[in-house]
Amino acid sequence: MIRLERSGHKEGLINKFWPRVRIKGDTLLKIPFLLKQESGRSLPAALITLAVGSILLAPFLSFVSTRSLGTRAAAETFNEQYASDAGVEFGIWSLLNDSAFRSQVDINAGIAQPLPFPSPINGYTPSITVTGIPIGSWYLREFAPQTINSGGSLAYAGGDRVYALRGNSTTTFSYYSIASDQWFGLANALESVGPGGDLVSTGGNFLYALSGNNEKYFLRYNIAGNSWEYMPETDKKVKAGGALAYSGGYIYALQGNSKVFWRYDISDNSWADMADTLNPIKAGGDLVAVVGNIYAFRGGNNPNFYKYDISSSSWSSLQNAPGGVSNGGSLAYFSGGYIYALAGNSTGFWRYTVTINSWTVLTDTPSAVGLGGALEFTHSRSGFALRGGDNADFWEFEVTPPRYDISSQAGSVDTDARIEVDGSTKTILFWDID
Repeated sequence: MIRLERSGHKEGLINKFWPRVRIKGDTLLKIPFLLKQESGRSLPAALITLAVGSILLAPFLSFVSTRSLGTRAAAETFNEQYASDAGVEFGIWSLLNDSAFRSQVDINAGIAQPLPFPSPINGYTPSITVTGIPIGSWYLREFAPQTINSGGSLAYAGGDRVYALRGNSTTTFSYYSIASDQWFGLANALESVGPGGDLVSTGGNFLYALSGNNEKYFLRYNIAGNSWEYMPETDKKVKAGGALAYSGGYIYALQGNSKVFWRYDISDNSWADMADTLNPIKAGGDLVAVVGNIYAFRGGNNPNFYKYDISSSSWSSLQNAPGGVSNGGSLAYFSGGYIYALAGNSTGFWRYTVTINSWTVLTDTPSAVGLGGALEFTHSRSGFALRGGDNADFWEFEVTPPRYDISSQAGSVDTDARIEVDGSTKTILFWDID
């Protein structure tokens, strides 16, 4: 509080006028001057005003200066935040529109991938990284009745049953009940199933099988009758890397340990030679059919992944798998344009997106997969797998959509976000600014 005081005076004399300024408490500022007349007292008033102004000016200027600096700091922080947010938005755009970058992120799931920003924004160039999150969960199901080895395979024909050949040069055949989580025996195959053996469903009452085991046997299983019968043999013996896939009334087959590729016409009950594969198929080689095309692993600890175009009867190379494919390598189709894969001889588990020719690294299998490893999907969210390698382990894989963590830094502002991409649906799970 500021209080003004002044001394008294006498008429007709030269009066002394002592204005005083008291500033809170006992501090007084005295301003002496002489005044002949009471008239013309503007000078004392002016001096008082100057005195008060001098006291108030310093803190006022300090306030103005601080306010100005605060405004500039706030403006800079806003620019930093805007640039940091722009970095996250660019990361999302790149995942959705830059297939090469997304593939890089997917293949290196769990490892942050740098993403250069095109140009400065508001004077800042955000530093961006994108990290793919391994997706999906594995669950242990009831063990297979016996250990699985070379020639182990799975097939699904709808309903509650997943059918399985044991392999291991045996005729053992059984099914797994999804609802009861139990295994049940079926009629044994007519021939021992070994390396190169495989099983495929044609979507009706029949399953077809190659016995492999360096033999030419081709068998058919009648689901309703629980019985097997011989079908026309292949023209060459089937070896490790033999495989089957069904599409549009035909069964496609790899001989294994060669480039030989066949097609079986179900209606004509006959085999025909097709165009050779690009390289010999080895142990771990496998086939899967997806909408007018056949896809294949080369196996032999190679990452090569091929496509056979049914309409043009020709093979082409696709993006390599994230790692080499070996014993127990397996492919399975999943709705929505996805192919899932066991790497074999490891815990590697991957997903291939057909539409963008890109692989994603998924959550590892619970244990390493070996000879006889097999994979089959049954409905929109789950698949089943035999571990193989002379083990009885049987697993279920529950699918979750791909998720990505995006980090962006501009100046002192860090922004982190997580996005989920489920087909055409894109969801931001969180957006955090520090």
